[in-house]
Amino acid sequence: MLPDATKDQCQGFVVVQVQRFDAGERQRYFADDDKQQLGDLVAQQRYEGAADIDANLADNIMRKGKRFREKELAVDEEYDVDGGLDMYESRKKKGTKEQQKKRDRAAQIADHRRVTTAVDRCPFCFASTSRPCHLTISLGQTAYLALPARGRLGEGHSIIVPTEHVASTRQVDEHIWTELRNFKKCLLQMHMAQGTDVIFMETAMRLGDARTHAVVHCIPVPPKITAKAPLYFKKGIDDAESEWSQHHAKRMIETGGKGLRGSIPANFPYFHVEFNLTKGFVHVIDDEAKFDPQFGRSIMIGLLDLPAEDMHRQAKFESTQMQQQWVADFAKKWDAYDWTKQLG
Repeated sequence: MLPDATKDQCQGFVVVQVQRFDAGERQRYFADDDKQQLGDLVAQQRYEGAADIDANLADNIMRKGKRFREKELAVDEEYDVDGGLDMYESRKKKGTKEQQKKRDRAAQIADHRRVTTAVDRCPFCFASTSRPCHLTISLGQTAYLALPARGRLGEGHSIIVPTEHVASTRQVDEHIWTELRNFKKCLLQMHMAQGTDVIFMETAMRLGDARTHAVVHCIPVPPKITAKAPLYFKKGIDDAESEWSQHHAKRMIETGGKGLRGSIPANFPYFHVEFNLTKGFVHVIDDEAKFDPQFGRSIMIGLLDLPAEDMHRQAKFESTQMQQQWVADFAKKWDAYDWTKQLG
């Protein structure tokens, strides 16, 4: 007989009810309270967050299936055992401490394998075997410059990418952010010396997907295109979002002053566009299922008056020989502006 619990028969199954009160004094809240110190409980609350008791109850009911029925307890008994409060506890909290450790370790191993697999298959992670290495132009310590493997919108179209696996540039730390800005500034100098401006675009969606990697597209355009580009993008956003958008009042948040990091939280999906680094705006994506991941590309095709079939070239890979020639031509122009040479 358990010293701190009572037993009840329920359709042939033994149900253990934790004794939470003794002589009217509360001794514990949950079944594992005796195994943890107050400091442990505080740390658990701080780092794991509050328990979702409704979700835990639903999970426990689903697991019990036909075996579940609400307990009919007398008032005194309900007071003593809290009427089966254990049904509101998470399954992860139940079992011995050793069992909890095993579950935690198994979850960590599974998460590590998931991330490792995603990184190895990612075409943008610098250490990935799936990355097309021949397209790399310049490498910093935490970011690199390359040409896109597909979907080229014209001569000089390049991409800036963090070397590590991160879902958006809004989520990167200060060091990576600085390198991303260095690439943007030097690219702008190079293209402006050739008489063109630069439009920088990033679409950050599915941030919780392990396969998502941040990419900033850099497209050189004539100054006359830059002048009308903001209107095209804003109209495109208005057409793309429904009238019931939660961010209707702020569909386009100006980023020219505060920048991207000062405009939205790190965990929001978004579309961000900058014009010559002097002005730009970010759009928070309310419904990712309805937002076209190729939105920025389609707007640029209209701006540059490219053939409509170019929309389908996102899936087309050019020959390696052709790509290598593009890299050689770009590298010659980039050489005088390559800030990574200062890294030694």
